[in-house]
Amino acid sequence: MDKHDATRPDLLLSAALYLVSRYATAASQGQVCRRLAVSIQCHLEILAERGDVSGLVRDTCALLAEEWRRSLAHEENVACGPALLALVRRAKLR
Repeated sequence: MDKHDATRPDLLLSAALYLVSRYATAASQGQVCRRLAVSIQCHLEILAERGDVSGLVRDTCALLAEEWRRSLAHEENVACGPALLALVRRAKLR
């Protein structure tokens, strides 16, 4: 995969959906991974801010990111990792 492929919105959406499925699987087994939840929230926030996705996708991702943020609100804040922050910066330049 080309390093620039990481900024593709379809790849970001695919990754977010995969992370959600992993979170659901872990939760069904009684395991909750907070870092995974934060990663999901970050992916959704990135997508919500992109100008190269439809308004429907942006709005949906913004709503879902807020829900994930609220579900994590009672826990200590965990920032998005440097790789995700780099994606946000690149996405905003477009």
